[in-house]
Amino acid sequence: MSISKPHNDKIFIGIAFCIVAHFLFFIMGLSAKYLSATHHVAEVAFYRNLIVFIPLLAFIILIPKNRHYVKTTQPKWVAFRAIVGGISLVVTYATLSLLPMSYATVLFFTSTLLTPVFAHFFLKEHVGWHRWAAVLFGMIGVYIIAQPSGAVNMLGMMLGLIAALLHASMFVTLRNLKSQSPLTVTFYFMIGGTLIPGLAMPWIAAPIPLNELWVFLAVALSGGSAQLCLANAYKYAPASVVTPFAYSALIWSLLADYFYWHYTLDIHAVIGGTSLIITAQGYILYREYINKKKKIQKEIQGLS
Repeated sequence: MSISKPHNDKIFIGIAFCIVAHFLFFIMGLSAKYLSATHHVAEVAFYRNLIVFIPLLAFIILIPKNRHYVKTTQPKWVAFRAIVGGISLVVTYATLSLLPMSYATVLFFTSTLLTPVFAHFFLKEHVGWHRWAAVLFGMIGVYIIAQPSGAVNMLGMMLGLIAALLHASMFVTLRNLKSQSPLTVTFYFMIGGTLIPGLAMPWIAAPIPLNELWVFLAVALSGGSAQLCLANAYKYAPASVVTPFAYSALIWSLLADYFYWHYTLDIHAVIGGTSLIITAQGYILYREYINKKKKIQKEIQGLS
């Protein structure tokens, strides 16, 4: 008896969405870092979401056939992701304001290492010692990049790791929300991302010069589009296939640090630490592949 593949995913569409999503996240980070010199990071996060939320709300509410996007069959997961998303955006922008983009990007990569940990506690997925060892191995890479000598802003490093933890929790919830429309997931993410930093606006709001207005628009449009692309990436392809293509963001970040920000980077620490992190992530993906293969073999044996 023949058996169909466990997932009929449109792999290449998912990969394309992932690459585009992380390029847009790079544009968002570049713009947010630029604005952080004159604006509070919570203010940047607030406008980033508000600018996208208003037309998205109009698109859903004013067009009757779109109103079903407000409904969700998983309100607790959607609410959790919205709250964590609002907090993580502020922490992410704070990290970018304190570190070179390439350092911050590498720290954000560790979210993939931490995703199996969150999947273990939130989705009750089994995590064997192989993946726990890979997480520890990846954290050694973070230690190398951090350079305890003090060459790197340690507050920025701490915030980067907190951001990675928050990103990991959002990735896990996104995997659990595959049955939901990407528009529904994005809609509620925008609500949380607007309300949470908005609580601080009475104390941090500053006038926006006309020459910075386009930068705020860049943050909002690139960030909102990236969120939608990422939701589609996980909808069309498995996480184990999509995740490696997120590394394309590091290329853009290194180019920006060198040519735009003119940072003097410890390239040996960046390459060494990143290599350990990517190796650990690759091993986690390999273990996921092995586990899925064993599961399929058991299903075939059960049908024979």
